[in-house]
Amino acid sequence: MSEKYKLSILALTACLLTGCGAGETSALENTTAEKQPTEPVTEASAETFTETASATTEVPQETTAQENPAAPKEISIDFTGIAEFHPEGTAAQPYSLEVLSETYNNITFADEWYNASEDVSLPMIGENWDCFYDENYTYQWDDGKLSIFDGENCLYVLEYPTDKWYVNGNNARLENGIFYGASVMNGYAQPDTCFMFAYDLENEKLLWRSADQTYNSMNFLVKGDVIFCGYGFTAEDDYLYQLDKNTGEVIDRLSLKKMPDLMAEKDDKLYVHTYSYDYVIEIF
Repeated sequence: MSEKYKLSILALTACLLTGCGAGETSALENTTAEKQPTEPVTEASAETFTETASATTEVPQETTAQENPAAPKEISIDFTGIAEFHPEGTAAQPYSLEVLSETYNNITFADEWYNASEDVSLPMIGENWDCFYDENYTYQWDDGKLSIFDGENCLYVLEYPTDKWYVNGNNARLENGIFYGASVMNGYAQPDTCFMFAYDLENEKLLWRSADQTYNSMNFLVKGDVIFCGYGFTAEDDYLYQLDKNTGEVIDRLSLKKMPDLMAEKDDKLYVHTYSYDYVIEIF
């Protein structure tokens, strides 16, 4: 993984946060205040007092907004009783895929594969798997909740059902007010598990929910109107799926020998790691 994909200072700052909200006054600030010398009190005229009070109370609006940022919007997404559904619309066209290489990897873990790759990078970058960022936002998992930051400000705190092993790995994206995520349960196929969804955060509305058993990979890729994601398990079929980003429908799937767990794209090629095979797949 090349140096240019290391975390930015801004993203790292957000990743160090354990949650959203206003913090307490630091001990350093209290100590500094205690050490300030005491000035002798002098009498002031009513005119002087009025001028001083006016200057003190007139705080620039911009400064006030910076010191008191708006509280993050907390949203809990409940999928109880919600089955697969898709809005109507013109279907996105899937990409054509061709497997260029299939290499046995001696059962290398996904992070080892990624860290050894000098020329590929995740679509959202992070050295810690529970904290990652893209060109606009930073995403931080903490105690089963996902916080989304815009610079230093926390915009949203999201809570939705997903397995504890899947709160990592570049598995969330906010784009034009729409949040794309996944609800995953580790294990063999079960109803109402392992699906992706799109959610309008401002209007708090679920836009679509994909079919069961279409997602349990560590990450997904968004390319145009298509989402690339993977699903598979020990005794189940393993596929690289293409979902319509606007409806969540499966528009294509490619059979692989093992479940896709981590994928990256470069120069119209997909680099896909599975439990025991690495794939290079051309996109056209």
